[in-house]
Amino acid sequence: MNDIKSVSIELKPGGYSQFRALNNNVWFALAEYVDNAIQSYLNNKDKLLQVEPDYQLIVKMSVDWETKKMVIEDNAAGIDAPNFQRAFEPANIHVNSKGLNEFGMGMKTASIWLSDKWHVCTKALDEDVERKVEFDLKKVTAEQKETLSVVSIPKTANKHYTKIILSELSDNAPKLMQMPKIRKHLASIYRKFIREDELQIIINDEVLSYNDPKILIAPYYKTPDGISIEWKKNINFQYGKYKAIGFIGILETMSTNEHNGFSLFRRGRVILGSHDEKYRPKVLCGQSGSPRDKRIFGEIELEGFNVSFNKSRFQDEGDLSELMELLKEEITNPDFDLYGQAEAYRLRPKEETKKIAKQLISTQHKELQPRELSKHVEESVKNIQNEQEKIINTVILEKAVSIATHETPFEFEGIHYIFKIEFINEPSYPDLYSLIVKNDDLFDSSQIECKINLAHSFFVRFDKIKTKEDYQPIVSIIKSFALAEVIAPSQDTKNAGNIRLFFNQFIQDL
Repeated sequence: MNDIKSVSIELKPGGYSQFRALNNNVWFALAEYVDNAIQSYLNNKDKLLQVEPDYQLIVKMSVDWETKKMVIEDNAAGIDAPNFQRAFEPANIHVNSKGLNEFGMGMKTASIWLSDKWHVCTKALDEDVERKVEFDLKKVTAEQKETLSVVSIPKTANKHYTKIILSELSDNAPKLMQMPKIRKHLASIYRKFIREDELQIIINDEVLSYNDPKILIAPYYKTPDGISIEWKKNINFQYGKYKAIGFIGILETMSTNEHNGFSLFRRGRVILGSHDEKYRPKVLCGQSGSPRDKRIFGEIELEGFNVSFNKSRFQDEGDLSELMELLKEEITNPDFDLYGQAEAYRLRPKEETKKIAKQLISTQHKELQPRELSKHVEESVKNIQNEQEKIINTVILEKAVSIATHETPFEFEGIHYIFKIEFINEPSYPDLYSLIVKNDDLFDSSQIECKINLAHSFFVRFDKIKTKEDYQPIVSIIKSFALAEVIAPSQDTKNAGNIRLFFNQFIQDL
């Protein structure tokens, strides 16, 4: 059995060429090699640990765009003699259909999808031979080959590895600009194995890591002075043949792409919802773009579902949707209002914004003095080259209570100005900042009132902004916008206030 001279690759002529047209993406293709390595490791874990007590599975990938070559190698248990024939024969399903390499197509389809030529070199643990096979797509297709020759080389029994070299890479192969996203997807897909230190993936010498997003620890939004709790709900739910185990939680920091939403696992690896392609069922996440949608996240290991050939989606989509409906009912609890908290919680109560506002005011005292501010305005005006339109002089802001203020006098072109900054806390007010200019022609003076809304959705959305040092750059930008709008009329500019109107609109949507 160990003396293998050839392997069957029997398939109808032209069939292999169709693999190139399969609907796939590059990280799912690369994941096939990782799946094979993990399954080899799991099947032989005890033996590997006996040989190497400190053993850790390592999968290395490297891409050379200049030579159009890619190398994938692992230190798993290799492809043994009983599985070697199956590994190259199309659709020869693995005996163990419960593993990660259940379809018997992963290495073959991925390699042909990525390249025109590839060869495999493997050494199975406890066997005394290394085997090499080369597959040339153009040659196989042209000659209608049904077998490939195997080259065997004697090796010591305790060696174990698999090395795959892809050459003449196809247009599907990884592009340089794709590498950051590929790394993030693979780290996300195999996060469970990475967390347990069972797996290390290295791509072009960079070790992949996965950083778990932080779970919100805070009081219930209806009792802001209450006890802080961790907003995480464990799940262990079964419905017929389907089972869901994992958790659903609320993000400490809102996310609009990468962290919000669900990752659905099967057999320990993500099927749906890796990196920035999370699964966001409306029944759990609510309306797209809502606070709940930006905060709800979770990890769920599913059992009983079939998956697509490249393990990128679940086939039983109707049953999956129904399971999500039932899951919501299962975890809905008025004593642990996860959904209400995700929708209504805001990171900063009024007490905190008052404290920050006072800190910001103390910073204002240390900023530009009147002469410096006048000089700053004059120099800024000189740098303006494009004509702008005349200012809208009055903006009315109602029902906004000032929680802290600061005034700075300065003079420009013979006019005395009082620049007043006010911080307000109005969650319902849509604008990040407003501006009111009160002119006194008799005394050639003007009062500029700029109100900055610390409860604006911008600060909630980017809620890593917590200290006065975080706020200060944003406040400086808003002050500059306000001064530019006020000074613009003296430079024959009309309707400069439109910039503020557009800015306030854009800052809500972008």
